[in-house]
Amino acid sequence: MFELFRLRSRTPPSDAFLLEQYATLRRQIPLMYALMFINVLFLGIATFHDVPLGMSFGIPVALSIVIAVRALLWFRRRTIVAAPADIQRYLRGTLITAGLLSAIFGGWGSLLFSEQDPVRSAAIALYVFVGAMSCCFCMQALPRAGHLILLLGVMPVTVRLLVSSDWSLFTVGTNFLVVAALILRTLTTSHTGFKQVLETRSGMIAEQERARAAERIAQDLAYRDPLTGLRNRRALSERLDQFVASRQPTQLCLFMLDLDRFKEINDSHGHGAGDRLLQAVASRLIAIVGDLGHAYRLGGDEFAVTIETAPDGSFASTAMADRMVQDMAAPFLIHGFTHHISASIGISIFPADAISREMLMQHADIAMYDAKSLGRSRYSSFEPAMAAKLAARAVLEREMRVDLPANAFQPHYQPIVSLASGSIVGFEMLARWNRTDGATVGPAEFIPIVEECGLIGELTLKLLDQVCIDAADWPNDLTIAINVSPIQFRDPWFSEKILAVLTRRVFPSRRISLEITENALISDPIAAQRIIESLKNQGMALALDDFGTGYSSLQHLRMLPFDKLKIDRSFVRNVDRDDGAYQMVSAIIRLADSLKLSVVAEGVESLSVCQTLQRLGCREAQGYLFGKAMSAVDTNLLLHSSRYRWPTAPPGPGHSLLATAPEPATLVRESRLTG
Repeated sequence: MFELFRLRSRTPPSDAFLLEQYATLRRQIPLMYALMFINVLFLGIATFHDVPLGMSFGIPVALSIVIAVRALLWFRRRTIVAAPADIQRYLRGTLITAGLLSAIFGGWGSLLFSEQDPVRSAAIALYVFVGAMSCCFCMQALPRAGHLILLLGVMPVTVRLLVSSDWSLFTVGTNFLVVAALILRTLTTSHTGFKQVLETRSGMIAEQERARAAERIAQDLAYRDPLTGLRNRRALSERLDQFVASRQPTQLCLFMLDLDRFKEINDSHGHGAGDRLLQAVASRLIAIVGDLGHAYRLGGDEFAVTIETAPDGSFASTAMADRMVQDMAAPFLIHGFTHHISASIGISIFPADAISREMLMQHADIAMYDAKSLGRSRYSSFEPAMAAKLAARAVLEREMRVDLPANAFQPHYQPIVSLASGSIVGFEMLARWNRTDGATVGPAEFIPIVEECGLIGELTLKLLDQVCIDAADWPNDLTIAINVSPIQFRDPWFSEKILAVLTRRVFPSRRISLEITENALISDPIAAQRIIESLKNQGMALALDDFGTGYSSLQHLRMLPFDKLKIDRSFVRNVDRDDGAYQMVSAIIRLADSLKLSVVAEGVESLSVCQTLQRLGCREAQGYLFGKAMSAVDTNLLLHSSRYRWPTAPPGPGHSLLATAPEPATLVRESRLTG
């Protein structure tokens, strides 16, 4: 009996099941109370003149009041979204109310049954049975309430029928028992089906939710970069398309960022370190942009940023670009390693610079390339002239790829002179590109293109091969300095390739001096050290080029076996009239002397600078004062001229051949130099 009043079974119902029960009962219980009210009303009317007033009027009125209150309460709940805990309380109250009303209704029917003759008693029993059955079917969502209604509402009258001495009443009672059993079975089956339908629907809803979640994840993956979490190129394209189509009065600034020196870090520390660095870059970009716009990763080490500004917001765009340049240049400390990179940024603005998404992205790319070509770690705003410059570069690249196999790139030689004796001690090889239209292109213009195209290694080997041919008949004590690109140190077979050329041409390796900039050393010091030591072991001389302009010159001098330092022309140019330059050059020369290294000063263009370098103790120099870079033919003429014939014996004390050297113009004219 007490089990009927327990709402919770051994396994508590789920919240979804409670909500569905509640939703069903909100619809059915008001109908149940309406049916119960009709049965009470008609039963009271049918027995009004045959039983005492309390039984025909008092009990029906009391039942009707309770029915009306409960019906109104559930009718109001039709609009209430209840919590699971509240629903359990409602259902518990419904069970108690069902039990009480059923007991009163069943007891009332039993009393009425005893007051009538057999025929009218059967009619009263039918009233009670039909009313209870109607209420029972309305409680299919809460079967325990239906059980209570059958037990307390139908059983009292049924028992009276079964114990009656009248055979017809007994058969009616027996029929009631059979129908009640069937109804109990139906309630159980219906409730089981109700739960199964609910479970099936819940499963379908859960599956639909999983499908929608998977769709959201797939969509998010389609618009997100999985490594950094930033929006990707597809998201950027749609953002630009939406802004272009919206025709808003504001302007959209697009920043294209390319990380400088990222590949070196990725190659030297591994892809894992590169990925962590990209994630750190993304986090820093998000912090920089904030709520002003959005950051994107387009692939590799290329990023983008969009911000929306007022029509006159050009200052905002340059301020943002300047901050990004500065913040990207700050060190990245990741897993105990400090990485130094920077960013080259191109800016394009819609609609000032472009009228479509494709044009906006293309112009931002062009501006970014311009920033790289100007020295990196900077930004450039798009200008129409940049497109023409890029087109000219594309033409150069196409022609370069055609001319490289055709030996259009030839070595030229600039003299390196001993300041003590005035004699030529060697040459620096400087490449020249003789185009098919007759123009000559210098290395500053084509070397960056060759490096970007990955052809610098092939070009260096071809030039070295020609150097061996040109210098084969030159005096054996003359060295030829060759510049090495930082990119070539990524080739683990670089030293073997150099030695293979020298071996094939039977050219002494001691006559080759490799000039290496500090930028070539900082990207991968271990690989650079291995290659440098391999070349040094074969007898080649090593010079640290552009000394003083790198990051850690003293460390490199300590770690690597250099033979000489080359003082950058930026210090040499004004050494005769700039005290700061004078002190710097003097300090470099003293440092080199203490390390037993020779010193070469670049960019000597006046006799005054030359004499100042002599007083400071600089050993060697090169520059326009002694001659420009010239072809192999002109170099041979220079070496065989009487003025620059190397001395057979050192000059006397205090004597210098340069003391009476003519002006550069005279040198060029007498040596027939045109380079």
